[in-house]
Amino acid sequence: MARARKQNTLYVMHAWLCQGEANVTADTVGELWLKRLGHMSQIGMQMLAEKEFLPGIRNMHLEKCINCLIGKQNRVAFHPRLLMRRKNALELVHTDVCCVDAKSHVGAQYFVTFIDDYN
Repeated sequence: MARARKQNTLYVMHAWLCQGEANVTADTVGELWLKRLGHMSQIGMQMLAEKEFLPGIRNMHLEKCINCLIGKQNRVAFHPRLLMRRKNALELVHTDVCCVDAKSHVGAQYFVTFIDDYN
């Protein structure tokens, strides 16, 4: 159990150990450090371990982390296609029937749109 109070721009935390209760994790020490360090690269983790900045880790090998894999994916942009418009009027007409909730003054609830693909 923990509580913190703000001193200037820093939060000072006071924690108490609850008897009879424990927080348990199934993570290895390496996985725990990976999460604590925001899923940094394995090379960076190895460098920190070699300098003994990460207690309990020596010659670590991390299993593939699904969150790391998802975070490193990149999105490929769609390439714009050349617009090929029709050369003659009424060669291609796009149409749609639309329904509206409110009726018109003559009682109509539908309207039709026609869009000519001509330049």
